[in-house]
Amino acid sequence: MFTKYLAVLLRSGLPLDESLDILNRQSKNKKGALPQILTSLTSLVRTGKTLADGLAQYPHTFSPVYINMIRAGEASGTLQDDLDQLVIQMEKDHELKQKIRGAMMYPSVIMMVGLVIGTIIVVFILPQITGLFKSLDIELPFTTKIIFWISDVIRFQWMWLLVGGVALLIAINVTYRIKFIKPLFHSFFLFVPITGKLAREINLARSFRLMGTLFKSGLPINESIEITMQVMRNIRYYDMLNAVKEGVSHGNTITSVLEKYPRLIPPIAMRLILVGEETGTLAEMLMYLAEFYEAEINESTKNLTSLLEPIMVVFIGFAIGYLAVSILMPIYTVVGNI
Repeated sequence: MFTKYLAVLLRSGLPLDESLDILNRQSKNKKGALPQILTSLTSLVRTGKTLADGLAQYPHTFSPVYINMIRAGEASGTLQDDLDQLVIQMEKDHELKQKIRGAMMYPSVIMMVGLVIGTIIVVFILPQITGLFKSLDIELPFTTKIIFWISDVIRFQWMWLLVGGVALLIAINVTYRIKFIKPLFHSFFLFVPITGKLAREINLARSFRLMGTLFKSGLPINESIEITMQVMRNIRYYDMLNAVKEGVSHGNTITSVLEKYPRLIPPIAMRLILVGEETGTLAEMLMYLAEFYEAEINESTKNLTSLLEPIMVVFIGFAIGYLAVSILMPIYTVVGNI
């Protein structure tokens, strides 16, 4: 909202320092971080420093992308337009995160409810049935023995389970950070069935929109690619962009470098980037690709939710059926003996 309001005030013809001062005075939470930042920015701008220089003093609040776009806008005299582009960029990032969270919400809730119900059954209900079966002195089926063993482990060895779970998480985290293993994890996330396609689309949409926005703001290609690299979380795409930056610095085209990564860049994207390079409309082509893959993400998240629903139903049905059969089989055995 700060970025949007600042763009509106500047477009109305107000000076930068006065615009910052107005936003500061209209801030509702006077004790928050933003009013203090605005006070500092207003003072710095009035002493002759640029807005980007002031923003650079708050790296935890303003990202390198934000600061560099402001710097480019001040240098080219298009600060209002760059602020508008930043607003669009942040809105798209927020929408992207919301779509991912929405797609993961349903299976997360189902898994959590199933885990709670299963724990209640194993901890409170099964122990009573265990005592009953032991008093009848019958041979229990193998599936029933497994259920009762799980119940005993959770009830009496829960501390060791907790310690083991924490140790497993720490081991995974440490392993994930090992330099030569990290790319394997990231490759797995990109090509795993069901969710791999969505992961690739997310990386493509984010990188294309950011690069297109940076190109539009007037930043050089190398600098735009380097800034985009800073926000890429997947190391495979980070390495690809790094190769593009090195290739461009040696006089190669972006397309000639991207051709070496056919699993990361689809043919349609390669074709449009090539057209953009040949016609001088690379920024427009990147923005078009960003919108295309954002639409694909929207469709993929809907399909993912639709696909996960029956999978979760089958999984929970199997778990309930296994539990029911494991409990009922000994009962039928007792009735048959009688």
